Amino acid sequence: MTAPRLHVLTAKGCDQAVVLRRGPKDWVASLIWDRATGTVELGQWLHARLYEHRADLSPDGRHMIYFAARFDERTHGWTAISRAPWLTALTLLPQEGTWYGGGAFTPEGRVFFNGARPPDNLPDGLQPAEPTAYPHGTDGFHMGGLYPMMMQARGWRQTGGEGYETVLEKPAGQGWTLELGVALRRRNRALISNRYALRSAKGATLDQPDWEWAEPWGEGLQVAARGALWQVPLTQAGPGRPSPIQDFNDMEIELREAPYEGVGT
Repeated sequence: MTAPRLHVLTAKGCDQAVVLRRGPKDWVASLIWDRATGTVELGQWLHARLYEHRADLSPDGRHMIYFAARFDERTHGWTAISRAPWLTALTLLPQEGTWYGGGAFTPEGRVFFNGARPPDNLPDGLQPAEPTAYPHGTDGFHMGGLYPMMMQARGWRQTGGEGYETVLEKPAGQGWTLELGVALRRRNRALISNRYALRSAKGATLDQPDWEWAEPWGEGLQVAARGALWQVPLTQAGPGRPSPIQDFNDMEIELREAPYEGVGT
């Protein structure tokens, strides 16, 4: 059985995070994760392709912005703002095609729209960000500099490259640095993934091909790999034996309604 793909959106101002679990094809589930306690609760399933690198969680963990699309005779795409971890749209911006879309939250909690003008009325008292708060992707890269800038707001430092060649790093403790690169899979612009490695102060590099998401946490790292979340201890000798936080492999599609009224997608 193929493990589901995982991506994690962390809140900049609290311990909340949203886990996006992709699979089976054209389905995604969103779950709320309290990184401090380890508790994970299901939000909602969505029958669409959600583009994780153009999605974000507000600093207080209350709202999400994301871009998703469905494909038949033509592409039906939309940018949505929802209440995390639900995917039912409170604000909906339809578009044709998959270029641009989605957005991010500033450290102050304002909403940036990638390649779109903010709507006049945002839900729950949210305020629009300045159009220059993040890059819009005018370099031809379909998410532009948006994702690297989002990660820099979370303490990562860009050390090289741009677009599909972007490389970032973050201190991980015990003399190690966590390195993050954005990679194309099968040279398809819709299939973007993260690649990770650990680099020691002595020059050793340990590639981590199974890691789909990773962040320093406590005395080690929190990692998404092989369809599960893990806590990985870190010593001067390198990563230790991972401990499971939550396994998502056996999840089945469960249609649920958000506990609020939204607009249709």
